[in-house]
Amino acid sequence: MNRRRFLGISACASAAILTGSRTAFAADAEIEITPLPAGPEISSNLYGHFIEHLGGVIYDGVWVGTNSKIANINGIRKQFVDDMKRLRAPNLRWPGGCFADGYHWRDGIGAHRPRTYNYWQASMPAGYDHTEPNAFGIHEFMHLCRLTGTEPYLAANMNSGSPGEFHDWVSYCNAPAGTLSLADERAANGDKDPFAVKWWGVGNESWGCGGDMNPAEYANLYRRFVTQFPAYEPKPILVAVGPRGHAKDLDLDWTRSFFESMTTGGHRSRVDGLSIHYYTDFRKSQERVATFDARGWFDVLREGARIESVIEQHWEIMAKYDPQHHTKLVVDEWGVWYPVGEEIAPNYLLSQPLTLRDALHTAITLDIFNRHADRIAMANVAQTINCIHSLFLAKGDQYVRTPVYSVFEMYRPHMGAQQAQLRIHCEDLKVPSRSGVSATMPALSGSASIQGKSLTVTLTNPSLDAPLTTKLRLTAGDIVEGKGTILTHADMSASNTFDHPTEVQPAPFAVSIHGNGSAITLPPRSIVALELRLA
Repeated sequence: MNRRRFLGISACASAAILTGSRTAFAADAEIEITPLPAGPEISSNLYGHFIEHLGGVIYDGVWVGTNSKIANINGIRKQFVDDMKRLRAPNLRWPGGCFADGYHWRDGIGAHRPRTYNYWQASMPAGYDHTEPNAFGIHEFMHLCRLTGTEPYLAANMNSGSPGEFHDWVSYCNAPAGTLSLADERAANGDKDPFAVKWWGVGNESWGCGGDMNPAEYANLYRRFVTQFPAYEPKPILVAVGPRGHAKDLDLDWTRSFFESMTTGGHRSRVDGLSIHYYTDFRKSQERVATFDARGWFDVLREGARIESVIEQHWEIMAKYDPQHHTKLVVDEWGVWYPVGEEIAPNYLLSQPLTLRDALHTAITLDIFNRHADRIAMANVAQTINCIHSLFLAKGDQYVRTPVYSVFEMYRPHMGAQQAQLRIHCEDLKVPSRSGVSATMPALSGSASIQGKSLTVTLTNPSLDAPLTTKLRLTAGDIVEGKGTILTHADMSASNTFDHPTEVQPAPFAVSIHGNGSAITLPPRSIVALELRLA
């Protein structure tokens, strides 16, 4: 990435001298914040979620059943509902993931539901079954969305399904009561009123588990799926399958070839969103979730920050075919993906016991989304519970919030606020790497937003041992008072477990105000959220 441009839009780094495995700052950081006259809104949808029928995500994570002794609301785990409401979770993507392209929505409605094959069965350890019981279907999902106040985002089955099946699902969800027979069937199954689903993903990872297609093949199928999309309210937001952003080449050719296929030959099909999947992908490495050294700490954070380049480069390609930028980016799967072997139970596939490192990764990622709020319409962490980059882990009556949850909670004031320009002036931080070569990364990342007279600033110091004295200044106006919250721990691998659920917790952070600015010291390994009231 061009360093000058990077500094201009958001963040930087702090000078550091590497001595063995330790780092120390040689200079303080200075932050300049300018509320923009008409800055883009940081959509609440950037803080979205994703659940899939995979391992323990749905069954036991979300759905415990109506006869369970675990506190539930019509079968849905009550603690999960309460925490999603507390976060003001804006949206929820379902039913997948790879599961979506084998899922037939009719299997999940009515009183008698078949047991069907689940894509993830082949990944289960010997002796464990993952047959899909279909107890959790569209009605249960919509009930969850209503309970939590989240907006539904459904993923269509383009691999084993058909345009007709997709259109029937849309009609079943959105046709007004008393119109179609499908609306009558919905009412007979317990929901007279339409579900009013607006967000529709047209397939999932069609370059992989969703059909092994090339961009032109997918574009042809996309047009078939959307051309006669049922015209019921609300007006749909149609999200096309986009690139695998974590590929070494960023999968730039997928975006280029897809839009080439969609814009030549007189095609008129609308594309409202382009999905990007970006995993901080360590699946084929020796990196571990819960035990690591300084090299692993920084490698994960540096790889996570690469999503900024992915966003910028794909956006640049899209502009050539869509100069008015009707199509926005939808980062509907993101998170750190480690090698298998540390699951909370053998059959809870990909259930990773996340640490403080993953919390800092989350903060850096959300700050990037905030800074690119004019380009991204939605983002969905993968996945909300019991899988990859989870906010929650659950197993029977055991339940815990991971450190990632705390970051989402600290960042809530950004949701729906207006982006403010943040400039950070400092030098790069030199860090160790498993490659054996010293690397660099921003020593301070952050974002800012304003809502009324309230300014929110979030900052992350990734250094393992060096505090960072930071001077923050408004380019206009004064700050009359401020408060802060900090997430940190003395142990870089600290985590919340079933036995120790509150090991990593946010704490109050003192803020000293001086006219139009503030001077704060960010401890190492820390995320700080400031709430500043302006004059």
